[in-house]
Amino acid sequence: MGQGRKCYMATLGNNGFLLCFSLFLAGIFHILYEVINNNFNSLGYLVHGATPYDYSATIECLNQPLGPQYEGGLIANPSFDKGVEAWKVDGHVKIEARESGGNKFIVAYNRTTPFSISQSFNLKEGVFYTFSAWVQLSEGSDIVVAMIYNSVENTVHVAGSVIAKSGCWSMIKGGLTVDQNAPSVLHFQCNNTKSELRVDSVSLKEFSKHEWQENRLNNIEKVRKRTLRVNVANKNGKKIQGAKIKIQQKKLQFVIGCATPSSILMSKSYQEWFVSRFTTTVFDNEMKWYYTERLQGHENYTTPDAMLKFFIDHGIDVRGHNILWGAATQRWVRDLPPRQLLSESVRRMGSVMSRYAGKLVAWDVVNENLHHPLFEEKLGKNASAIFYKIASSLDTKATMFLNEFNTLEHPADMVSIPSKYVEKLREIKVFPGNEELVIGIGLQGHFDPHPNIPYIRAVFDVLGETKMPIWLTELNVEPCPKQAYFLEEIMREAFAHPGVKGMMIWIGWSPNGCHEMCLVDSKLQNSPSGDVVDKLLAEWKTTNLNGVTDKAGAFEVKVFHGDYYVTVYNPKTGANVTREVQVYDNKSETVDVSITL
Repeated sequence: MGQGRKCYMATLGNNGFLLCFSLFLAGIFHILYEVINNNFNSLGYLVHGATPYDYSATIECLNQPLGPQYEGGLIANPSFDKGVEAWKVDGHVKIEARESGGNKFIVAYNRTTPFSISQSFNLKEGVFYTFSAWVQLSEGSDIVVAMIYNSVENTVHVAGSVIAKSGCWSMIKGGLTVDQNAPSVLHFQCNNTKSELRVDSVSLKEFSKHEWQENRLNNIEKVRKRTLRVNVANKNGKKIQGAKIKIQQKKLQFVIGCATPSSILMSKSYQEWFVSRFTTTVFDNEMKWYYTERLQGHENYTTPDAMLKFFIDHGIDVRGHNILWGAATQRWVRDLPPRQLLSESVRRMGSVMSRYAGKLVAWDVVNENLHHPLFEEKLGKNASAIFYKIASSLDTKATMFLNEFNTLEHPADMVSIPSKYVEKLREIKVFPGNEELVIGIGLQGHFDPHPNIPYIRAVFDVLGETKMPIWLTELNVEPCPKQAYFLEEIMREAFAHPGVKGMMIWIGWSPNGCHEMCLVDSKLQNSPSGDVVDKLLAEWKTTNLNGVTDKAGAFEVKVFHGDYYVTVYNPKTGANVTREVQVYDNKSETVDVSITL
């Protein structure tokens, strides 16, 4: 016990003994509470009283900015009601407070460098920081970046970025963590130095690890579960009390899948390991253009045909990866003049899509076209939009995906920031005929050993505003001591977010090993990452629920979204019925199932 609980009985007599004993018990209970609370937190149980996380984001450019989230959090004078107080000049620039339409903001002008304004504060290790701000340019458009310099680490973290415009306000949303306690400085930067940079409604809010986990767990309860009520009656409509109910989940609605190469065809043991876990797969390379047509005019679909047949036979859905890819086309494709490139690309689409149309759940149409815009460069800015229109007509059942890297993984990669992704999505959808097209948002998710968890959630918030389904399409974490831990954190973030509909783990197992992240070893024994996947698959599944109907003939329980077998047995008559039930994400809170025995 600490010094604060010392007891001096000599001066208190018998009452002193009672007081000491009570203090001793209080100390013991306090220690037990701390131990239990910490253990529960480490296991992922709720810690009540956390600040609710604000999932809102805006992808529209507004006439006026919204107010600062969390009333600014750590930011002093976040709405500039006190002029430029607490804000400093950053670089060769002038700053001043202005007002327009009743809204106050700060302006950085006469900039000769990308810098503008800054504010200092202390950041703490182990804390999750969510960031937001609103920015505007006086002319043109360009990317505005919010960066935080850590003086101890001597590093710069990109907290968030957005394509800012003149005449309206754009929202930056992001976040960060730091590895050491340190004085830190927030900067706003924009390379368009000819333009004034205007900033408003700045927020930097800290969340403890426990608060972050509580928000995540609360959201899982809210967005991944729904109440199932089974109502039982006899043929005359009389409610049956005491009927026994058994509920078994057949399939989770949220997609958790895994990639695989053709080596799965050669290993019965790996096949058994795979099909016992996953409902969806994607081929590593076997469906790509360079794999099926290495030489022009010589197509070979033998391997992908065999792989697809295996997975269809085992009831596993398949994503099509990919149709076109500017970064990995064969030399003969890259050397084609524009007219022939268009002709061969359309022929490729017709070949692979007509072969597999109606058999796949998704297609990555133009892979990584933000980073590798070969087709736009050779065929014009509407190349991808045209390809998505063709693809949607060739396979009307599958979802057509954009598929890009670094949108989640690396905030400093300005090529694929969330607003660039949204811009590309809009470019495709405004093309005639694509207006109603559902385009899946594919975020690859190849993480280094320092994934930025708050930034990941913020990206989901921003891209979720498109109302298009988000998938992590190629999830892995580079080898590091905490690889399995980070994999679990990322998977939990994805599962907890309402905008995310699925995730594909990206491993390429073969008898000779795997790439970057392994779920199993050469003997098909789980790695720590494999144990994480198995743990979450079990945690996010409702299995073997048993209950009894009440006086109203009903049994009610909250279950994960998915497909279920509901079996009802009347012990008085011996009658039983099994019904297949779908409990899917829906606006209504309860799924009512009526069963007659």
